[in-house]
Amino acid sequence: MPSSHPDRETAGPPSVRGRLSHWLGAFAAAVPCIYLSWALFSTWADPMARDGGSWVRFGVGLMVLEFVLLHSGAFMAMVLKLDANPVKRSLMLLGMALLYGLMAWAFSAATDSPALLWIFGGVVAGRLLTGIIDREAGFQALMARSGFGVGLYLLVTMLTIFVPVPEWGITSSVVNEVYPDRGSGLWEKDPERAVAGAAVYFGLMGLLEVFVLGRMGNPAT
Repeated sequence: MPSSHPDRETAGPPSVRGRLSHWLGAFAAAVPCIYLSWALFSTWADPMARDGGSWVRFGVGLMVLEFVLLHSGAFMAMVLKLDANPVKRSLMLLGMALLYGLMAWAFSAATDSPALLWIFGGVVAGRLLTGIIDREAGFQALMARSGFGVGLYLLVTMLTIFVPVPEWGITSSVVNEVYPDRGSGLWEKDPERAVAGAAVYFGLMGLLEVFVLGRMGNPAT
């Protein structure tokens, strides 16, 4: 007997559409991650060469914002599992993307880092692309990204706390110049820890997107 919900997919091997959505979503999310990693490593080496040193402050805030954005993937996955009309689900996904986009815009304005909006847009575009093309594939990809991301984030955070991180180009004189109003937290007192941690985190996430998460949609690879 046919299901009363025509949009519901039956269990079985991933469809061609599902595999395509995995790959497209993975590459859309990987590109901004790799860019961020490269930009943050270059900031760590020569902070004044990028946006007049504003990326030192940006690196600290980015690690805080990423903790919030990691949860958005899980929430978007829950929306994909809702027993609702496909159009309604798509509108809900777009609404969540807009909500988190406003958060990214506010953070971008506060840190004077407009590149954040382009980076955020690439990551969210990958999520939306995967979920809209194939519902089940989108759910699996978003949950996998959230799981890997949270685990990696916690690992990198612990390393920035307990492992000595060299200043490299982010010396105390540079920090006093570009981040004079910083707080008393560890990442704010020693922003090279956050910048280095973010560079490693996003680099590994970019590789995971392509070589792990992208392949999940195709069991033959």
